[in-house]
Amino acid sequence: MTAHLSAANGSFVMQALRVEASHRQFHRLLEPTSARSWVAMWSPPELENNEQFVALAETFAGIGTPALLAADLSRGFFLMEDLGSLHLADAYLAAKTSAQIQHIVDRALAALFALQKVSAATVPDYSAERLMMEFDLCARWFGQELMQLGLSKGEQDTLSNARQTLVEAMLEQPQVCVHRDYHCRNLLWSEAPNGDAQIGMVDFQDALMGPALYDPASLLQDCYYRHDKALITNALQTFASHHPTLAAYPDAKIQWWHDACAIQRQIKAVGIFARLYLRDSKSSHLRYIPAVWQRAAALAASYPDLSSLSMRLASWAEEAKNHALLTSHSERAQ
Repeated sequence: MTAHLSAANGSFVMQALRVEASHRQFHRLLEPTSARSWVAMWSPPELENNEQFVALAETFAGIGTPALLAADLSRGFFLMEDLGSLHLADAYLAAKTSAQIQHIVDRALAALFALQKVSAATVPDYSAERLMMEFDLCARWFGQELMQLGLSKGEQDTLSNARQTLVEAMLEQPQVCVHRDYHCRNLLWSEAPNGDAQIGMVDFQDALMGPALYDPASLLQDCYYRHDKALITNALQTFASHHPTLAAYPDAKIQWWHDACAIQRQIKAVGIFARLYLRDSKSSHLRYIPAVWQRAAALAASYPDLSSLSMRLASWAEEAKNHALLTSHSERAQ
């Protein structure tokens, strides 16, 4: 939707922007005479932690997040720098070769080095309790509430044991500043006249100090775009080999840490997708559930300790594919 606004010093064009899994609303403000633009955000104070958003906007200033230009905390209005309109999801689709997609992914991973150096009191720890709570979202919101499925004692044990295994892997790796939603819809791609590519990061307000491979796993095992296995392997090895602490670890350990983060995050994501529909009346993410389950099951199948989890997730994937509600919202997620 586009609207025209008049102000004392001129007129503006206001364009609604896509919103992910939050209560916030975004609009791009364009000044036609100068081609300048800004992003306006309304974030309801009773539903969003706006104080943390402001604190992290200040903490992350200069490393790829939008500059905060004005804020009205009491009413939830914010004006920010416009980082552009080309998301990584769009850049992937516009790429003509796999090498171009590899370049985009490598650049996005390289942008994490500056973020991971951040250490500030404004960034809390990603605790074991929180990681476990996120894992448990799927059993409640997907299994019990959406699918109306009961879990046997054996299935409960499978989930509990897998949760412990995954969380241990996430906590034993180096802990750094983690964006936590580092995927193709929250990253913006822009190229300067000299050909240098820049990555813009939005939706950063939930950042925590957590696993070094959490954000790479979010990008490489994206819920909204499926990367080629060879690309994932190459990108992960390149990232780890240039990392100040990960470079000391063998490839097998890096792969396991990455996969553990990806599996935990995909399980969390399905729980959130179901919750968005049941609690917030948003059906936009239901379409991705079967594909996310299939990918999580495939990753877990590589590890004997997670074989039971893999079978459970594969079963949920089949049940999701045959569920009338999910079928009605189905759309192939790449």
